[in-house]
Amino acid sequence: MVIKIKTIMKAATIIFLILTINNCSKIAFWKDDELSIKKKSYNGNQLRIDGYYFQLTPNIEWTETFFFYRNGIVLKSYINNDTGLFETVISFSKLRYGVFEISNKNIKFEKWYPSSPGEGFPAYVRAGHILNDTTFVITESYRMKKGKKTEVRDKSETYHFRQFSPKPDSTNVYVK
Repeated sequence: MVIKIKTIMKAATIIFLILTINNCSKIAFWKDDELSIKKKSYNGNQLRIDGYYFQLTPNIEWTETFFFYRNGIVLKSYINNDTGLFETVISFSKLRYGVFEISNKNIKFEKWYPSSPGEGFPAYVRAGHILNDTTFVITESYRMKKGKKTEVRDKSETYHFRQFSPKPDSTNVYVK
């Protein structure tokens, strides 16, 4: 009987600790950045969105790609340069999703990025200009903190369009 009570007490203590840590992570620790760009529909024609955008980077196995959607969502994925196949686990991570905004010939998109263990995911904006409906250039990245740009970095990333269908679904629980 004493052994059962000790076992039950240990199990209860472990469950209590797990629940406490889980709730604390939602309240105070590991808080992810809020996105500074608000999700809104894209009804323009400055960029084609019936495919994905990628950088021309020779001699690498996987290329980072971005899908843009009419609902204002941007989805990051990777394509294998040898097989042409996309990674199969596209939609199961918050780090894949973000929002974008196009105004005249300017583009910016914001998404979460990995961080150190025990920290929340920081959100960074990539901003630049549109050259034509199939090409844009990212010229800077930054993090918004209290309405101000921080961690500003110059970039020179040219993205090219490739038509692709069917696009992965943009539905997710991370961007509201």
